[in-house]
Formats: sequence, structure tokens, C-alpha cells
Amino acid sequence: MADVQYKGWRIEAQSFKSDGGRWRPKALVSIDEGGSLRMPHVPAPLDVMCDTAAEANAYAVQMAKKWIDDKGAAHILRWV
Repeated sequence: MADVQYKGWRIEAQSFKSDGGRWRPKALVSIDEGGSLRMPHVPAPLDVMCDTAAEANAYAVQMAKKWIDDKGAAHILRWV
């Protein structure tokens, strides 16, 4: 899956296959803020598992967008 741009942030889906063969959604969000690259990981809740990589990556992108909407601005302010 290609990186997604959202409200100035870059979202990179990094879902991975678990030991049980199902996929765990995970995303890396990043933003260049004043010359500093900030890159928090946004993992899915532990109970979220998907059958395919595509499904997990789609979930990861939606989860990251929600994180940006809910917490992204607060994280930028904390870093400044």
C-alpha cells in the first residue's frame, strides 16, 4: 500500500503477520515540524486481527487518521 497523506501527516501502513497467521494492523505516522521529523507508531488494539494484509493496512490507515484527528495536534504542541 502506498503512503497516504492526511492533514499534513504521512501515514505508512506497516501491518504484519502474527504467529497465528492473521494480520495485525499497525501504522507509522510522521510529520516534518520545523525541521524535526516526528514519527509515532500507532498500533491497533491487541484484539484486532485481520485475515489479509490489505484488510489490515486499510484498518491501519483509518486508525491512523483517527489518531491524527484526536491526538495529532496535541503531539505537535508537546514536541515544540
